[in-house]
Amino acid sequence: MVCRHSPGDPSCSSHPSNRYRYESTPVTPDAKNYSIEDVARVGRNLVMKVKYPNCSSCAYEGTKVLVFLKVTELEALKWKEIDPHFRDPKRTMAARAPSPAARFPASNEGWNDAVEYAKTKT
Repeated sequence: MVCRHSPGDPSCSSHPSNRYRYESTPVTPDAKNYSIEDVARVGRNLVMKVKYPNCSSCAYEGTKVLVFLKVTELEALKWKEIDPHFRDPKRTMAARAPSPAARFPASNEGWNDAVEYAKTKT
């Protein structure tokens, strides 16, 4: 990516006066820093409400509703990382949650939609 600002432009994010401005608020959740707010077993699937405290500027204060298919609570307890982003399901690690099958807004409606989605996958 090429900077379009003129040299020394203070509105440029790379200007020395802005050096620390953009480092304070992460733009993506830290997969290793989370708390589980709620869980629902739906057949063989889990619906989880996960809060990422480092991502308070994200929608819903960093809380995500995730659907994991064919996962047990015991497996989920062993996870050291829960990344809410979708990725290739072939690239899994034992201590990391699989890619979610779906993600919904962390609202009551989003939670209900996630449970209904999980029901269709049983």
